[in-house]
Amino acid sequence: MNASSDQHNKTRIQSKIRFLEEQLVSLDHYLPETYDYLMMELDRQRRLLAELEVQDHFTRIDSENESTH
Repeated sequence: MNASSDQHNKTRIQSKIRFLEEQLVSLDHYLPETYDYLMMELDRQRRLLAELEVQDHFTRIDSENESTH
């Protein structure tokens, strides 16, 4: 993946996270199954975002090391 694609994926995941957070806030009353589903999906999206951010950071570390050798 290139940097542009990574940034696009991050932006897309961040949009999904915002949507899920809005859905959680807008629940009028306690709906256990809906709440559980939204929390599970929110966790999944946050994990995907963390994976992309870690991979991006590792790529930068590797490229810095390659340019110094």
